[in-house]
Formats: sequence, structure tokens, C-alpha cells
Amino acid sequence: MDLNDVFKNNISVYSLIESMSEGVIFINKEGAILQVNKRSNELFGYSDKELIGLSIGCLIPNRFKKAHKSHIENFFSAPKVRPMGHFNSTLSGLKKDGTVFPLEISLSFINTEKEVIGIALVTDISARTKAENELKKRNLELDAYAHTIAHELHSQLNSIIGFSQLLLNDDELSDEKRRSFLEMIEGSGYKMNNIIREMLLFAKLKKEEIERTELSMKTIIDEAINRISLNESNLATISIAPNFEPSIGYAPWIEEVWYNYIDNAIKYGGKPPKVEIGSSKGENGYNKFWVKDNGAGLSSDQCESIFVDPHKLGNGFVKGHGLGLSIVKRIVKKLDGYVSVESTLNQGSIFSFYLPTILTD
Repeated sequence: MDLNDVFKNNISVYSLIESMSEGVIFINKEGAILQVNKRSNELFGYSDKELIGLSIGCLIPNRFKKAHKSHIENFFSAPKVRPMGHFNSTLSGLKKDGTVFPLEISLSFINTEKEVIGIALVTDISARTKAENELKKRNLELDAYAHTIAHELHSQLNSIIGFSQLLLNDDELSDEKRRSFLEMIEGSGYKMNNIIREMLLFAKLKKEEIERTELSMKTIIDEAINRISLNESNLATISIAPNFEPSIGYAPWIEEVWYNYIDNAIKYGGKPPKVEIGSSKGENGYNKFWVKDNGAGLSSDQCESIFVDPHKLGNGFVKGHGLGLSIVKRIVKKLDGYVSVESTLNQGSIFSFYLPTILTD
């Protein structure tokens, strides 16, 4: 009795195989496909009966075909029920159109009067693999985020402790020096407060549901500037456009975006810093909002890395950027927008974000 006879004589077995959510592929010891179920055709993009008679190698990416041939020989030399692959290995399938996708395979077999027939149960794990990769990426971001927070908080705490010790232990300090140290302590306190605020915001981004409304950009920008240290903002010339393109979003989050952009423009601008803030109509239903500085500018490599991996930017530039810009990107993405930076060395930078425009009749 061969495989076709098995199916003909046992309709319930055939119906069961056809109804399975996994692909089921039957092959002989030469690797020829004897039978497949409907799900197998769907997984690999073939029409009914098209796979029958082809080599199982047509479903294997080229780089794995040589190894797969030896796997088949080893299996048929001592057939047994087992999963294919091993811990931390990734198996891949090849669709008819050339698409490669991740899968899991469990092997089994049946004995007929003519031969041993191998059975492969195939599961598409594309969705699971994508979720796992997203989780890995998320964990890497959290590690970098935690490192940046620890660095920032440690730096500000050292400043507070150091200047406090000077005030406590040096009775001969002039009033001018004492006031200067107290202002530095106050500035570090503000910075720590902003770091904690950003930590709380970062924690809410994944779970908080928000209502998007039309944004009053001028008011939001004023609120952001009010949060910046007076010692820093008083040194800067800040020019704000009288009008902004209408867009929708969530005001508290957009305030955080403006705060980070403007604060960085002041910190890393020229001496004295000159900051320009404005907007323009974007393309494809987006409006562009931007902050221009007169700083030293960024290289092309820095522009590519600054929102993704701020630690690659080098000494002297990471401080203050890493924490804020990672949050900016996450905020704007959650509001269905995107971020960008344009820069030329020695000519300053333009940090921008894009938000959906308000559609009008």
C-alpha cells in the first residue's frame, strides 16, 4: 500500500491533514514531494498539486540546500519523531516568489508496504520572530536608556555634592562665589528634575492612551522655553515664527519635543547661541517643525546615529543628547510622525519633526 492508497482508504486521515493549521509535507528518501496539504501550498505560494513530484529542495534557500540533503539522508537512515534544528538555530523556507521566511519543522514518518515516508510539519513563525526581534530591540534601547539616565543623574549629583561641600567647608568664600555655587546647585537640580520628568514620560509612552487635538504651537513652545534654565536661556537669542502650520498631536508630548530641541540648540549652539524656531508645509500630509542653531554642526555619520545610538557620537557631544533625542523619536513616532536632522559642519544644524497636518475641506 502506498501513500495515495492510505489517503483513499482513510478519508478521516485525509480530512484531518487538510484541516491542520500547519503545513504537512510527505517526502520519500530521495527528497521527492509525494503529497502536501492545502496549508503547505499557502505557506510556500504554490497552487494545488504543483509541488507534488518536485524536490523538497525547491522549498529550501540555496545556502541551506547542501546541508539539508545530508539531513534527509541522516533522517531516513534512522527515522524518528523529532523537531528539526536545534536551540538558537533559525530555519528558513523559500516561497515560490523567492521570499525567505522563518519556520519551525517537526519530523515524523510512516511505514508503508513499499517504503518509509517522511512527514514534515511546517509552521510559519514570521509573526513570532518579528515580535522577538522587536523585544530584543526594545531591550537594547532600554539598556542604553538606563545607562544614559545613570550617567546624567550621576553627573548632576556630583555637581550638587561638590558645590555643597565647598559651601559648607570654606568659610572664606565671598558672597559672589557663594551665589555662583548656589546657582550651579540650582541648575543641577533643574536638570535632575527634567531627567526624572523624561523618565516618567518614557515609561508612559507604551501604555498611555491619549487624545489628539489641534496643537497651539506658540503656547507649547513658550512652556518649553520656560523650563530651560534661566542661565542658559538668557545667553541665547531665540527667534520664534509668528505663525505655525496647523497640526494634530498631544500637547504635553510635543512640549517635550520642543524642550529637547531648543535646550540642545542652546547648549550646542554658537557663542552666543542663536536659535530660530519655525515651521513649513511638508509633503504627503505632514507639516515640518524645526529648530535651527548656529553650532559646530554634525558629520553625516553623526546625523545618521544621533536618534538611534547617541553613544556613537563621541566625547563632548553625547551629554544631554542621548536621553532627550531617544524620547523625541519615540514620541513623534507614536504620534504617526517622524524626525530628521540636517547639518553642515561649522554651519549649524536644523532638528525637525513632522506631524500629520489638519485636513481642511
